[in-house]
Amino acid sequence: MSTIYLKSAYGKPSPGILDAAARGDVVIVEQKDLTAEVLAAHKGLITGQQLDQNALLALKPALEAFLDAGGRWFFNGHVVRPLVDGMAQYRPIDAPKRADFDLSSINPHPLYDGLDLKKLEANKGVAGFYGRGCNPLPEGAVAINGLGQTQVPVDWVWARPGGGRIFSHAGNDLASMGMEWGLAPGLSARILDWVNGGPCLDPWPTNPAKPSDNLPLAEAEAYTGPKSSDKAGRRIVAPSSGTYYNIRSLEGPRYAGYFDVVTTPEELGEVLRPDDVLWVPCRTPAQRMIAQKDVIARHLAAGGTVVALGESHSDLWLPAIDFTETPTNWWWWLDPAADLGVRVTDTAASHPLMKDIGDKEVTWHLHGWFVPPEGAEVLARDGEGRAILYVDDVSTPGRMILSSLDPMFHHGSHFMPATTRFLDRFIPNLKAYIHA
Repeated sequence: MSTIYLKSAYGKPSPGILDAAARGDVVIVEQKDLTAEVLAAHKGLITGQQLDQNALLALKPALEAFLDAGGRWFFNGHVVRPLVDGMAQYRPIDAPKRADFDLSSINPHPLYDGLDLKKLEANKGVAGFYGRGCNPLPEGAVAINGLGQTQVPVDWVWARPGGGRIFSHAGNDLASMGMEWGLAPGLSARILDWVNGGPCLDPWPTNPAKPSDNLPLAEAEAYTGPKSSDKAGRRIVAPSSGTYYNIRSLEGPRYAGYFDVVTTPEELGEVLRPDDVLWVPCRTPAQRMIAQKDVIARHLAAGGTVVALGESHSDLWLPAIDFTETPTNWWWWLDPAADLGVRVTDTAASHPLMKDIGDKEVTWHLHGWFVPPEGAEVLARDGEGRAILYVDDVSTPGRMILSSLDPMFHHGSHFMPATTRFLDRFIPNLKAYIHA
């Protein structure tokens, strides 16, 4: 029995995972294909930050049975659903400063043997990718690495009383860290070795070192869960892919009141009405929207509105989109004199969607640019003058509001305050715009 690499994201897994699959060390399973029977047939599980936690929650008894039988689970990301009894909701560091992201060892673990944690702490000089808080330590878990002076336990391992072990890394996927040092492939191999039964903490420590008793963490938020509405008139309908960042953005207290329906991509055919606004959040795994391409086409043909934000490959499931992806420079701002060059347009100055949104609110980093059709309203451009946010009322009988910006991913990840400032304005503006 080998390990499951649960594929929730769009695109191919890393070369290391593909090579391991060819060797038979791992089985790549699409999340939609994960069942209790598949879990029971394996001894290891790796999940990434695009994990659909709603879907996995539906398999909670099977997941706990997998662990009870001695399984190992490597979890990347923020816990926002009660996936396993004893695991608590992610909590971010409250108002963090750069020093709060300093990474240090609390208890040595074989997975990190010989690694310089400073090479994992930052990405091109920018800290926060490794982690910005923690999934709180379960009773009996051992903290491995910590953030800041208080050593917020960003990494821990837990030998569950009922059986099995969970390794929690509360940040971007661990196997994507240390890229500038060439560490990512080795990290992927180390993770795979661990889930396949490699060295852990054996014997289990009886008196491990602990982080501070007073951790500078924000309070846990309340998430509302799926939502339906039969109200008359226009509704904002959001398909959640169950990622932690979708859940926080759509269900968290800051914005939940603006969304009338929170459903899944697969339920859109039963939910959408012609006068609805379909808001597809950033970094929705594209395969789930591609499967709904006909549903969305019918919605636009009936005069409906679609809002599609960045990193969801909207060019694969929406019509008339000419998009070019670009490499992302997230470290530009380390130079105090630097200017990414993003600007709102003259059209934006009088457009209701852009009320109180200036250059600063649309500036964090870039993922690509569009060539909008003739007659579209461009609201923001990159430093080369290319469109990154526009409204298309000409390509279909409906309306498409398109952007390569990815604010919900970053807001939902407690990362990059400009993205929250953008959403604080854009979401209410959209609500007013559709009811004007």
